[in-house]
Amino acid sequence: AGLAVVVASFFINEDSPGWMIAIGFVFMLLVSLATGLINGSFIRYLKFTAIAATLTTYIALQGVSFLLRDAPEGYINRSIMETISTKVGPIPVSFILLAAIAVVLEIRLRRSRWGWSLRAVGSNEEAARRIGVNVNRTVVFGYVATSFFAFMGALVLLAQLGVGDPAQGIGYTLSSITAVVLGGTSLLGGRGSFIGTLLGSVLLIQVMNAVVFLDLSQMWTYYFQGALILVAAIVYTLLRSRQSAIKE
Repeated sequence: AGLAVVVASFFINEDSPGWMIAIGFVFMLLVSLATGLINGSFIRYLKFTAIAATLTTYIALQGVSFLLRDAPEGYINRSIMETISTKVGPIPVSFILLAAIAVVLEIRLRRSRWGWSLRAVGSNEEAARRIGVNVNRTVVFGYVATSFFAFMGALVLLAQLGVGDPAQGIGYTLSSITAVVLGGTSLLGGRGSFIGTLLGSVLLIQVMNAVVFLDLSQMWTYYFQGALILVAAIVYTLLRSRQSAIKE
């Protein structure tokens, strides 16, 4: 998302013509989709582990961001920022769209062949292959889809920053993991919820706001995020242990 904003800062400027602004959005999308394709290909075809592939790509993307912009530059078109930041009353339209997408994806995850395939691959890859799921295609598509939503997040980040800052994407790495874990997703795969992740994100934002409200230092945001991940992991482990005991 940070790199996509840096790319946009070369095209979506105050004095840019419409065609250049359109090219900027296209490049943002292409960079995002290419990242997902690279991650998925590393994992499925080059046999990288998921953490190794995504960490490698993350470091590379951060490097590219600093190559393109060594300091915050390239101010974003103000009318574009205002359009993306449009609100209905006190609620941003982008959040309404996010909630609607989460609901649709949750239904698809539970009631469509795509959702069943995705969960099957995460739960037991070999079993999924035996019942006819194309594992490689499912995994690669999953990473590309994730990168598409990172592109949508980049649009919101674009409106918030208003400038191509190569350092802005760094702070979202731990936050994204925290939100997913708080939402009940298993890092081992096969168990998760789009709505749960959305609610986890909302909880995380409230914790961040509490740090500001209590006038605590930035350091406390990392303490709180670490504590939330630890609590979520403990609760998940206890629930799994109880379920296993009940089955036995």
